[in-house]
Amino acid sequence: MKRFKQTMMALLGVVAMTACSGGSAPSENCLVFGEVPAIYADYEAQRDKIEESAQKSEASYKKASAQIDELTEQYRAKIEEAGKKLDGQPIEITPGEDLKVVSPVSLSFKEFANSVRSVYDVKGEIEAAKDINLDVTESWLKSHDVQYLMLPLMLIGCDEQGAEVTSARIGVFENFKVIDGKLILPAGTKATLETTHYGDNDYDNYIRVKSVKAALDTKQLQ
Repeated sequence: MKRFKQTMMALLGVVAMTACSGGSAPSENCLVFGEVPAIYADYEAQRDKIEESAQKSEASYKKASAQIDELTEQYRAKIEEAGKKLDGQPIEITPGEDLKVVSPVSLSFKEFANSVRSVYDVKGEIEAAKDINLDVTESWLKSHDVQYLMLPLMLIGCDEQGAEVTSARIGVFENFKVIDGKLILPAGTKATLETTHYGDNDYDNYIRVKSVKAALDTKQLQ
C-alpha cells in the first residue's frame, strides 16, 4: 500500500510538471482574433525565455538563434491553424447610429507578413446608416480636396464598462461630399474592406473585449 501511494504521488508530480511546463499554447478565444492573441502571447513568452537563457558567447547565441527559429516555425503553424478557424465565423458587431452591418463581418487567414505576424482578409459589408455630418473647420475644407479623402474604418473592442481597449483597421470610407459647407459621408456609402493583421503581444487587452463596434477614425480631420 505504501509503495502504491508513492507511485501515485510520483505520477501526480509528473502531471503537475507537464501542466506547468508551457508545452502547449493557451487557447482562450477572443471576440475578434479568436485563439490567435493567446498563441502569439505564448510565443513571445517562450522566445523571451530562450533569449534570457543565452549566455554572452557566440556558441550560446547560435544555439538560442536556432531554438528561436524552431520555435517560430512551430508557432507559425499554430497561429495559421487558429487563424483558419476564423474563416466564416461572424464577428458580432454592436449596431451603432452611424454605421450599419449589411452582411456579417468575418476574418479569413491570408498569409504571414513576417515571422509570426498574421494577415487576414476582412469579409462582409458595412455602410453608412445615414448621412454622417463630420465636424471640420472652414479652413480645413478650404485646404483639402475631399474627393481624395479616405477615412479608416476601425473595429473597436470594448471592455465590460464599454471603454475602448483594442482597435484594428479593417477598411476605409471614401466618396465624401461637401454639402452646404459641411463635410458629409452620404447614407448608403459602403466601406472598402481591406486586410488586417495581428502582430502585437496585446493578449491582455483582447481577452478583456466583451463587445465590438465599428467606427470611423476621424483623427486626420482635426
